[in-house]
Amino acid sequence: MKALLSNKLALLAIGGIIVVGVGMGIYFGVIKNNEAETNTAQETENTETKPSNDDFQRTGEKSFGLSVCDELSKEEVGTAIGKPILKTKDYSSGGSTGCEYYVTENSFVIVNVGYSDMANQRKGLEAIDRSIKTDDRIGLENMLVYSEKGLVDIYMNVAPTKKFVRVGRSSTTAVDEETLIKLAIATETKIRSFK
Repeated sequence: MKALLSNKLALLAIGGIIVVGVGMGIYFGVIKNNEAETNTAQETENTETKPSNDDFQRTGEKSFGLSVCDELSKEEVGTAIGKPILKTKDYSSGGSTGCEYYVTENSFVIVNVGYSDMANQRKGLEAIDRSIKTDDRIGLENMLVYSEKGLVDIYMNVAPTKKFVRVGRSSTTAVDEETLIKLAIATETKIRSFK
């Protein structure tokens, strides 16, 4: 009888220890979870109120590239290329924002803002045997990209390692080479007005 009582007391003690241990585990787990949620909420709050410089460039807030069709109007493009623009079409994707400006039903000029390093673009273009020149009439660091058929695109470096603007055309029937350079110069003027 004494042994049975002793075993019951031991089991009761062990059970009590387990209950206390589980209770403390739950208690401290809830505290840690609450602390983690509070820290996450504070980090989110800080992130939302203080956008990084990278976000500033990407959104185009107070800089060219938020909505190219709205920022560089079809009238401005028409004046630069000496042709009326029939319509515009948004040309944006996850990695860029842009606008197509149609001079006929099927041919257009394009202004596109890319969010990456223009130096990497250059390497890729050289890898596909494009010849690259610069034009002193464009004040931003620039590269005029040529294929064997002539001028393909004009790139302007807006924010080194972060942002460039590409001016191009659907075909040589849209505009000639000199007119495309005039559009790049007009685009640069517009970009500088946003800084």
